Amino acid sequence: MRALIVLPQPPSCEGGAAARCAVALLRGLRTHGVDAVALAAHHAFSGNDPVPEDLRVEVVPIERTAPRIWRSPLARAWRPLGDLASPAFAARIDAVAREVDVVHFDQIESACYGPCRNVPSAVHLHYRVRDNPVRGPRQRGELAHRLELALAERRAIARFGWLIANSPLVAQTMRGASTPVTTAPLSIDVPSGMRASLDGPPRLGIIGTASWPPTRAALRRLVDGIWPAVRRRVPRAELHVAGRGTRDLLKGVRAAGIVLAGEVPSASRFLAEMSALIYPAPAGSGMKVKVLESIAIGLPVVTTPAGAEGIEPNDGVLVHADDAGLVASAVAMLANAGERHARGERARATFVQRYTPERATAPLVALYRAMLSPRISS
Repeated sequence: MRALIVLPQPPSCEGGAAARCAVALLRGLRTHGVDAVALAAHHAFSGNDPVPEDLRVEVVPIERTAPRIWRSPLARAWRPLGDLASPAFAARIDAVAREVDVVHFDQIESACYGPCRNVPSAVHLHYRVRDNPVRGPRQRGELAHRLELALAERRAIARFGWLIANSPLVAQTMRGASTPVTTAPLSIDVPSGMRASLDGPPRLGIIGTASWPPTRAALRRLVDGIWPAVRRRVPRAELHVAGRGTRDLLKGVRAAGIVLAGEVPSASRFLAEMSALIYPAPAGSGMKVKVLESIAIGLPVVTTPAGAEGIEPNDGVLVHADDAGLVASAVAMLANAGERHARGERARATFVQRYTPERATAPLVALYRAMLSPRISS
C-alpha cells in the first residue's frame, strides 16, 4: 500500500511537538508495510531541525506573500489559512498523489490543499479550536488566526471523505459529520534507552510553547497557586519550566524555586531529569504530547482531565480537576521515591501497550484499507 502524508511542517526528532509526532507517524506506518512518502511544507517559522535520514520526506519551501493580518476578513472566510498556500506545494501534492493509493493530510493546517481528486483522502484533526479557549490577554492577531482555524475545520469536516481524530473526545465532536471518524492516537518515538532517572533532586517539570493557549493557561495556574503550595510542603523542590516564550511569559514572577530554562535542545532529555511532569491545564482539546512523551520515558505525570485526554487511565498519570488534588499528588511524587518509580513503570507500560509508533498507527492502516475497499470492489 502506498500512502502520501501531507505535513504542515517537516518532521524532526527534536523539533516541536507536531514535528516529533510526524516522525513516529511515518515510522509506525513503515512497521505495517505501508510505503509512506511525506510532503512537508517549510515556512519561515518552521525552523531548521534536520529531517531523519530514514524517512522519505520531500520538504517544499513556502513563501508567504503577505502577513496574515493584511488579509481581508472576506479572504479569510473564503479561503481560511490561505496565506499558507503555495502553488508549488499544491502542484507537488497533485503530482505525488497520482502515484499513491491514499492521501493523509495531517493537521488542519494542511487541509487547505485537499482533498485530492480521484484519490481517497483523509484529514487528521489533532484538536478542536473551539475547545482550546484563550484565557487572559490575547496575543496580536491571535483572534483572527483562531477564526481561520475554526473555519478551516468546518470546511475540512464537510469536504473530506474520511476523518481522523487523535482522541475519543475530538472524535465525539465530529460525530455529526456525514463521513466516518477514525480514532487514532498520537505517538512519539523517543531515543532508544531514554528513561527518566527519577533519583535526582526533587524537581517538577513543565514544557511547552507559551503562545499555545492550554499551555499558557496551565503555566499561569501553576505559578500563581499550585507551585507556591507545593514549595511550602517541599522546601527543597524546584520547578523547571522549558519551552519557547516561557521566559517572557513568566518574566517578573518572584515565586521561589522556579528555574526558567527557556528553549531546550531535547524535550525528552529535559523531562528525563525531572521527578514528575506537572501540567495543570484547565482546558484544552486533543492529546498532549508532553504527557505522551513523559509516559514514554517512564516519568509520572500530575495533570488535569484536559491534560490526560486520549491517554488510557493508568496509575502513572495522576488526574485531578482541583488545585488541592494536584498539589497533593505533586508532593507525593517529590517526597516518595518508591511511589515515583512504581508509577513511572506503570506509565511506561501503558505507553508500550497503546502508544508506540506501531500500535498507534494500526487504526490508520485499517482506515487506509477501508478507503481503498470501494476501489478494490469495483
